[in-house]
Amino acid sequence: YVEFGDAIVHTLSYQLARHYHTPIRGVYVAAAGYSLDAAGMQRGAVITAVNRQDVQTADEFARAVGSVPDGERISLRYYTMEDTRRSQLRSVVVDRRWFPARRCQRDDVAGLWNCVELPQAPAATAPRAGSVELQQYGDRVAGKVAASLVAVSFDMPYSVSGVNERNYHGIGLVVDAARGLLVTDRNTVPVSLGDVRLTFGRTLEIPGEVVYVHPLHNLTVIQYDPNLIGSTAVRAAEFSFEPLRPGQPALVVGLDDNGELQQRSTEVADVHPLLLPLSRSVQFRDSNLEVASVVNPPDDVVGVLADNRGRVRALWASFASDNGRELVQESRGIAAELLIETLQIAGSGAALRSLEAEFVPQSLAAARNLGLPDAWMLRIQQASRLTRQVLVVARLTGGSDAAAKLQPGELLLAIDGQVMTRFRDVERAVAGKDRVRATVWGSEGERQVDIATAALSGKDIERVVFWAGATLQAPHRAMSAQRSLPPQGVYVAFYAFGSPATRYGLSPGHRIVEVDGVATPDLDAFVRQVRGRPDRASLRLKALNWNGAAEVITLKLDRHYWPSYELRHTDTGWKRSSLE
Repeated sequence: YVEFGDAIVHTLSYQLARHYHTPIRGVYVAAAGYSLDAAGMQRGAVITAVNRQDVQTADEFARAVGSVPDGERISLRYYTMEDTRRSQLRSVVVDRRWFPARRCQRDDVAGLWNCVELPQAPAATAPRAGSVELQQYGDRVAGKVAASLVAVSFDMPYSVSGVNERNYHGIGLVVDAARGLLVTDRNTVPVSLGDVRLTFGRTLEIPGEVVYVHPLHNLTVIQYDPNLIGSTAVRAAEFSFEPLRPGQPALVVGLDDNGELQQRSTEVADVHPLLLPLSRSVQFRDSNLEVASVVNPPDDVVGVLADNRGRVRALWASFASDNGRELVQESRGIAAELLIETLQIAGSGAALRSLEAEFVPQSLAAARNLGLPDAWMLRIQQASRLTRQVLVVARLTGGSDAAAKLQPGELLLAIDGQVMTRFRDVERAVAGKDRVRATVWGSEGERQVDIATAALSGKDIERVVFWAGATLQAPHRAMSAQRSLPPQGVYVAFYAFGSPATRYGLSPGHRIVEVDGVATPDLDAFVRQVRGRPDRASLRLKALNWNGAAEVITLKLDRHYWPSYELRHTDTGWKRSSLE
């Protein structure tokens, strides 16, 4: 059989050909994997041609794809076993970066399948530039906004950080045409590990690169090479920073699932705190954010909220949440002011400072019932005559200084003497500060607390290790933020079925903190402890589950079928290397 792009293919077997009354020709897809699944091909397909050249065996297929550089597209003609008389055509991106490409042969004497790497492919070619004439629209405002909208597709080779889906589609808003910068939501590009493709005018497709993933909010910054779009009349969005208010007219402009421009005149229904349930898989979940909803919102459109002059007032972003049974997606407006702030942080390269506490608003009446003095009631009313609310600590990020000094249920009254009534007040108060002095009210009355802020990076994830069939990474922030767990040990993000990790119960969600009695506080310590172990060796792992309970797992290695390797993010992109 042949492996490439996480797919497994082999020559169509005599048994299948006989069962479906087809010739014994073609290459059977036993597992679609990353590359074929992203192109819409599923298990059970039979490939008959690569780039218009017939292929009848796995060896012919290996020779056809082995000479194609990484990132190049090939056309595959195939039929499915359910419909053997109708062929289909798909364009597939060849992957030699995320997964190994190799040919495996059964050794009946040794009882093993031995694999050899396919010959090294030519170096990847530079993306081809092009130009496209953007479609003209009768509506002047919609046409102005459309010149700043780009279709975004994102494919994930591995499940990390609680994200299990592999293929995403959405829109990006161009915010700097000269530098090729656009902003999208984290339900379109959830992490930095993956392949980004941008489509201009439903015609021209070019690659993109994730340059910043907002650690707190539902925003991701992507960059592309402006030279690749030639004379395409893309322009940066024009913004309006007027605060959104209920009852204000708004125009929803965006792209539907087919890339068609859609618009709807409506009005702002409400501006309210975003309160999402905790994620079962502990993937990113936004909090401490006020979002806008509109009257009669479009269900199948993501884009922007614009005014009657075509100025963008908010990103009409998609938010994903878990309702306990399934993944739910809903669109809400993120104010333009936060988009520009995100772009500035990404450009500066500076860390984002966070208090590492999740808040929920509470009425002044409820605060009075907790004994808040009249003097504070008056100060809060004077600070915010519209909202008249206080912020209550709902959850604290595990391992942070705030978790050691604050308690859930306490009221946050002020930071460095400035009254806090809204989420953005807190973010602005801690911006650029290593430490702040917080005034809180709780069961002990009023108290002053010095809190060290956390420096958060927009790089999201920089290293992934694959060991014994398990996908390992440093604990991601969502785990600490939602479960209040300290970021210690090595986090198990996923496992491959049939691997030692599956057989011995090293399940996703575990954090490995010891190997054979030696502490493994991070990936470096873990790799040092497991590297060089002989095949079939047994290791004793101490792992912690979601509630912090310890579990001891004895795992036997299978290095022949499940070798170890890692992915690291470098200045030139992601690089895969062996740990054997």
